Amino acid sequence: MDILDLHTLERADSLFVAPHGDDVPLSCPARVHTEAERGRRVLVLALFEPAGTDGKAAGAVRRLGASYLGAGLPAARDRRATHAPSSPTTERGPEDEDVLITAASLLAEIGPRVEAIHIHAPLGLGASVDHDLAYEASVRAFATGAGRNLFLYEERPEAFVPGAVRTRLALLGARLPPAGEGSAPRARLVRMLWRVNEPGRLRDDTGGLRGRLATMAAARRRWKMARVWNPQRAWGPRLQPIVHAADEEARSLAREAAESVLPRDRKGRPRAAQRFGMRADSAAKALGAPYHAERLWLFLPSGDGLPEVRHPLESAEER
Repeated sequence: MDILDLHTLERADSLFVAPHGDDVPLSCPARVHTEAERGRRVLVLALFEPAGTDGKAAGAVRRLGASYLGAGLPAARDRRATHAPSSPTTERGPEDEDVLITAASLLAEIGPRVEAIHIHAPLGLGASVDHDLAYEASVRAFATGAGRNLFLYEERPEAFVPGAVRTRLALLGARLPPAGEGSAPRARLVRMLWRVNEPGRLRDDTGGLRGRLATMAAARRRWKMARVWNPQRAWGPRLQPIVHAADEEARSLAREAAESVLPRDRKGRPRAAQRFGMRADSAAKALGAPYHAERLWLFLPSGDGLPEVRHPLESAEER
């Protein structure tokens, strides 16, 4: 598989790193559109998609006002097929570590080339190990860079699973400001397991019975490990929740993006996109927005205090 030619990169004000092509148009379309509407050059980079890809995800990203590139790194299924065919894509294996190093090195080279000030990377939700690798590579490449902001977006539909965000933050050992503790509510294990395979169903990628059981088993392990998390005393990354609320137009764009990348049923109906839209509306309501909302987590600088963080992309008129 060919790796992205870095000489083809152009300058971008905002860089969105994605594990796969559909992650950004599903997870943070309003954020991408807002960036583009403000006149910023936006690039979406899908790490585990072939270089030169021009499919549904690329089209959805362009309609939001951004450019799209695939980095050409092998996805989890391709890595397993080559090195460990029986290994599940829900767990990290030795074959993933080389790809992680390659991804982090690639992003470290891309950063100075595109000169992006605002970096958006996945929080690392979901069953696929690709999401975790994309998160870790982005943090290695961008978390300590001066003069830039690193935001973590919540991958959807994985973020719609009750307790998924809290579990992920707990496993990262994230430390939250006092006002942010309520941003990651607890969920009962049964409720979480009831919904944990829904993202796969929406994407028509459940992996069969074996895959569903593996996803449930992994979710159960993570949930049990996360029970001891204290967001005020943790020693991991210091994160500040930020809600990106959008208007009715943005909600329409988000629904169009979901309909374009999610599969249709056998009769050609966008059932998955419709269910996704219902979940997105419920999430917006929970986040206190009337139409559409997406939550991001801003990396805070290290130090003894947790300063109050103003949304760095707000214009003077909005303040």
